Amino acid sequence: MLNRKTIHLAVLLQLVIVTATIAQKLPSIVPNQSGTTKNNNTPRVQNSGTVRPASAQQPAVEQRTAQKSIKAPSFIPLSAAHQTYINKVLEYWQNKTAKVDRYRCKFERWQFDTVFGPQNTFKTYSTGLIRYADPDKGMFKVEKVLSYQAPRSPQEKPRHIAIEGVHGEWWVCDGKSVFEYDFTNERLIQQILPAELQGKAIKNGPLPFLFGADAAEIKQRYWLQVITPSNVKDAVWLEAFPKSQADAANYLKVHIIIDRRDFLPKGIVIFDRNFVKGKNHSRTVFNFRDREENFNTTFEALRIWEKNFYEPSLPSGWKKVVNAAPTRQQRQANQSGQQTPLNR
Repeated sequence: MLNRKTIHLAVLLQLVIVTATIAQKLPSIVPNQSGTTKNNNTPRVQNSGTVRPASAQQPAVEQRTAQKSIKAPSFIPLSAAHQTYINKVLEYWQNKTAKVDRYRCKFERWQFDTVFGPQNTFKTYSTGLIRYADPDKGMFKVEKVLSYQAPRSPQEKPRHIAIEGVHGEWWVCDGKSVFEYDFTNERLIQQILPAELQGKAIKNGPLPFLFGADAAEIKQRYWLQVITPSNVKDAVWLEAFPKSQADAANYLKVHIIIDRRDFLPKGIVIFDRNFVKGKNHSRTVFNFRDREENFNTTFEALRIWEKNFYEPSLPSGWKKVVNAAPTRQQRQANQSGQQTPLNR
């Protein structure tokens, strides 16, 4: 069953899928060690983890019933002009994301982990593929993982290398179930989705501004401010802090970078809930390359495209595990931190 770490990593997955579905021909983004993001060619990153879909995530309607108030960030309240600007950004964003039917891209991911990884660079660097079909089909596949290796002597430099036996994540969602390859235990895990998470309702996960970008939902669940650096002219940077304990348990905040040319996100940074500037730089940064949305295709090519979302084949010698859809009570208990089969 899905544990708390899995639910946290599901947030990353949702960010990846829908940001990918709405990003289009955007400049490269590379993180630096301090926790900001800038356009350059010197990557800095940390913390290896597992990206998984929010297969058992509580829908937004249920989340609102279990929300607990948390302290607003220091920038609240916003000025009237600042709030009006954000409202316009969200309105344009919502209109744009509603038009995405098909999406494919390659991605880069840097994972920083100040606690269990190096202090001044990234712990892992990954590349892979994303496929998405509206409203509820997706594929996330890591094709390469490079892990940090500390220098063996003062004369050596640290390296990031591929390690035999280290596999990245690979999952497929067909709209009714999520299939995940568990390479460590040689299992293909099928997690059946609750009925309310099938179809368009699956977009009502922990980060609504990336699944359908519903402006009202975003403002209800997040405190937002514009943080665009003064030297950046081609993008709008938003910072989002969760308003509920249910969301805050998964991450401290999220940075979303929206390209002014097409008003679509071109990068995201998900900050670990223990992130502290200057002390703990744990976060995950995504960049998307070779992006295509609503691309034209022949009937035969479309059939090949749809195979991305079929149930994956079971490798020889592996075991298939089928997990029933969690009940509403189980999902609510998981959100409130109670011990259930979902988070033991």
